[in-house]
This record gives sequence, structure tokens and C-alpha cells, in this order.
Amino acid sequence: MALLSITHLYFQKSILSHGFPGIPGSNGMPGMPGVPGPQGPQGREGLKGQIGDKGSQGVQGPRGDRGREGPPGKSGPSGIMGIKGEPGLLGMKGEPGIMGNQGIKGDKGEKGESVKASQASVVPQTNWKQCVWKSDGYTDNGKIKECAFNKLKSDSALKVSFQGNMRVYGHTKGNRWYFKFNGNECTGPMTIEAVIYNEWSSGNSNLYHHRSFEGYCENIRKGAVRVELWVGKCGSFTLGNAHTGWNSVSRIMIEEVSRPQS
Repeated sequence: MALLSITHLYFQKSILSHGFPGIPGSNGMPGMPGVPGPQGPQGREGLKGQIGDKGSQGVQGPRGDRGREGPPGKSGPSGIMGIKGEPGLLGMKGEPGIMGNQGIKGDKGEKGESVKASQASVVPQTNWKQCVWKSDGYTDNGKIKECAFNKLKSDSALKVSFQGNMRVYGHTKGNRWYFKFNGNECTGPMTIEAVIYNEWSSGNSNLYHHRSFEGYCENIRKGAVRVELWVGKCGSFTLGNAHTGWNSVSRIMIEEVSRPQS
């Protein structure tokens, strides 16, 4: 730029001194480039460009090492039981074996007991129990006594009985004594009970009598059985003043017996 300015001044001077333009000179050599200016401030962030197309899938890498063996899993549920197969055919009967040699004759045994003597010494096996008490019972409607029993078989029956003093006081009154087994009355085949009814035309009777009643009960499960003696109302009659066990011993007797004939 400095060389051009000098040429321009020389050209103007030539015009002024000679009165006509001179021949333009040749271009001078380019000057040295200037020192770079300081870096300008950073421009604003440009807008986000559109997502490019998905590249092609790369080549599958090498297979890694096998991992450690995991802990055993929980046991699965049991499978459904299969259908029972049909029984197999009966095998062929084998040939009879060879008869063995006769053994040596044994020594003579001692003389045994007679049939009658042996039968007399046998005690029949029974399972029985009795519960006894001596006290006055003034219960009119409810449980009087309970006797625990251990029944050994499922297909047997229980024979139960009560013996003791019983009374009903009051005109046209009735009470019922009965047994329960584990809280329920007998249903095999029917209940075991006794009824006392009192009707006294001239005043109220006050009679005490020793009485007893018994029966067999079936369909009772094997195991512990609570045999209970109860007293309560008799049908539609008015509940009387009941008394059980007056000045005497009362008994509940239980015996396990074989099942009856069909």
C-alpha cells in the first residue's frame, strides 16, 4: 500500500510538471503480512442439526468367556400323580418242588392241661371304666358329671349306664336324664335317656328312688371320648326341681364292646 501511494504522488507530480501523464510503473512487491489480530469472542452455539441416518450394523464381536455357574434353583412343585396302571397278568404256576427228607423225630412233650382248665383260666379282654362320686347334685338343667374314656377301636360300640338316686319335685313336672358323647347325644342308633315325670293330685310328692338306665352307642370315633351325664326338660312339660345322688353313691360305667350283628 505504501508503494502505491508513492507512485500515485509521482504521477500527480509528473502531470503538474510536464502537463501530460507518464507511463505507469510496475507493481511493487507485496508487503509483509501483518501480525494476526487477537482472537474474537466465541460465537453463539448453532442450531442442532437433524439426526443422521442410522449406520450399518457392525461386525459381531468375539464371544466372551463363560460366566460363573449360578446357584441351584428352587425345587419345582410335585407333579400330578399318574393314573394307576392295570394289574398285571397272573404268572404261570411253577412246577412242584422236590420233597425234602423227613426230619428227625422230636422228643415227647410234657402233658398239657385239659381244655376245661385252660378255658377257665382265660380272662376275656375288655376295655372298661367307671366314674363314681358321692354328693348331692341340685342341677335342674345342665351337665351333672363327665367321665373321660379312651376308645381303642373305630368299629366298636360303647355301652354306658348310670346308677344312682334321682328325684323330680313339683306337680305335673318332668325331667330327662341323658348321655352325651363329646358334647353330642348319641345318633347310632338313638339317644340314651331316662325320663321321670311327677303328677301328684294332693300336694307335691318328694320321693327319692335309686334308678338306673343304660344303652349302646355306635359310630363313635377311636380315641378320647368325653362321656357326659346331663339333665334337662322333658318334652313340653314344665321343668321340675331335679335331684341327683341323694345320700348315696352315683356311678357312670363305660365299656367298649364289639359291633352288633347286622
